[in-house]
Amino acid sequence: MTELTPPERFVIETPENIRFGYDVADIGSRFLALAIDTLIQGIIYIVLFFSLVILFNTLTDIDLPRPVNDALAIGVVVVLFIIQFGYFMFFEIILNGQTPGKRAFGLRVIKDNGYPLAPLDSVIRNLIRIIDFLPFAYGVGLVTMFLNARAKRLGDFAANTIVVKMRRQVRLQDLQPAPPASASAAPAPSSMTQLNPQDIALLESFFQREKTLTNRDALALQLAQRLAVKMGVPANAAPRTVTQANAFLRTTLDAARRARV
Repeated sequence: MTELTPPERFVIETPENIRFGYDVADIGSRFLALAIDTLIQGIIYIVLFFSLVILFNTLTDIDLPRPVNDALAIGVVVVLFIIQFGYFMFFEIILNGQTPGKRAFGLRVIKDNGYPLAPLDSVIRNLIRIIDFLPFAYGVGLVTMFLNARAKRLGDFAANTIVVKMRRQVRLQDLQPAPPASASAAPAPSSMTQLNPQDIALLESFFQREKTLTNRDALALQLAQRLAVKMGVPANAAPRTVTQANAFLRTTLDAARRARV
């Protein structure tokens, strides 16, 4: 279930009764991020232009067959399309929902349910950018963003995505579970008697958000050490590295899930 209260706050409540929120990216910050991305694209266009000038000057001395010339023209159009739209797809996929411009302003594209952006989602939202750009300078996209509380353009609606502001660092306090829906909360699993439902919910929240956490490794080690102390794990057996912390957290969560069955 999701809610948005106030309009600039995007709050998600998971089936595990965990609630966390993001600040919705405003139109101003999104267009500043777009300005940086457009500047980078402009540099790429300039490099491409001079490369084509050199190429065509070289080819003028060669009498190429017409099919080859046509293929070269089509290739140029394809390259221009890739630069204009593939730029956003490429960076959003490899940078987990960010482009250089979005990263500069701490913005990220995520799914409406709070999960990370998938490659197909990026492809959809950026192909629809063709419509958002109409009639020019993102006219349709800008009007659409002004008409909805989450500043979503048509591409976001098509891909079920939203652009949010990311915190630079996340603390354990930011992953606190929401209050139980009823007073009769489920008891802790018998094999995990030292942990309460809130501890398990905290683990669930961590693994749901791990791909969006900028300080994920440090947070994993901190969380693992905290739970190890609570579970009575001897100091010499407690996780000391990120690898040990990840294994400990995953094992603990798997044991808790098995105990629910």
